[in-house]
Amino acid sequence: MKTDDKKIKKRVTIKDVATAADVSIATVSYVLNNTPGQSIGDDTRKKVLQFANILGYECNVMARYLATGKTNSVSAVIKDIPSVGAQYYLKLMTELSVLLNRQNYDLKITDYAEACERNSFCDGFITIALSESDFRAFADTKYVPVIAVDSVFDDFLFYRINDDYANMYVRSKRELGSDKIRLLTHALPEECLQKAREIFDGVDVIDDIGKLSDLGKNAAYATVSKLLYDCTKRFYSVAHVSASSAFKASSAADAIVKAIGRVCASPEEHDIRV
Repeated sequence: MKTDDKKIKKRVTIKDVATAADVSIATVSYVLNNTPGQSIGDDTRKKVLQFANILGYECNVMARYLATGKTNSVSAVIKDIPSVGAQYYLKLMTELSVLLNRQNYDLKITDYAEACERNSFCDGFITIALSESDFRAFADTKYVPVIAVDSVFDDFLFYRINDDYANMYVRSKRELGSDKIRLLTHALPEECLQKAREIFDGVDVIDDIGKLSDLGKNAAYATVSKLLYDCTKRFYSVAHVSASSAFKASSAADAIVKAIGRVCASPEEHDIRV
């Protein structure tokens, strides 16, 4: 086939949709992003969605939404992940993406501030390491399921997935042969740290690898972070809970699929410890 005969498909823009629907670009943006607080009539909203679908604007997502009311996508919401914790959460979300894909869901990464300002086009949200106040400020504005990873609060309406500190403490004592175990961790919401302090004999939060030199040489530690474990294993007695991120990813994938499907669960089943 000659090059001249090849049809190069032009990417459809939001301006193309606005022109076809005879509305402003802002109106198209409000409709596609489901922006709250905008007075847009049902006829206008339907027209924008129809032209977006006809023109092929984000075709696969839009067509699926128009046909089923679902996008088959989930958004992971992140706020201020410290560099020390980045490796851990990257591994968690990589595994989560694979597991969700097996359930025919795509995983998107969304910034917390942006997600608060507008409704992302998705079927559900998984928040990562938010404080209770940040989680509630976010979840109270959403009309699709929201579940929390690494957030400790009491509310039977939401799935919460956290490390089982009591089990971690007992296993680490047995593995290291120590009577006392401290938790070595990247930065977490204060509610998580308070729960850890109730179990462990101390909690050391590392937001800078250079601070590892300040640790007590005679203490024994438990950590879910491979980065912290790799940096300390030659100098300290450390137990690495390597399955933490994988278990959280598996539990989060299962929970969000159940939440989206409106599967009934008891209050106890909403509080998941791994």
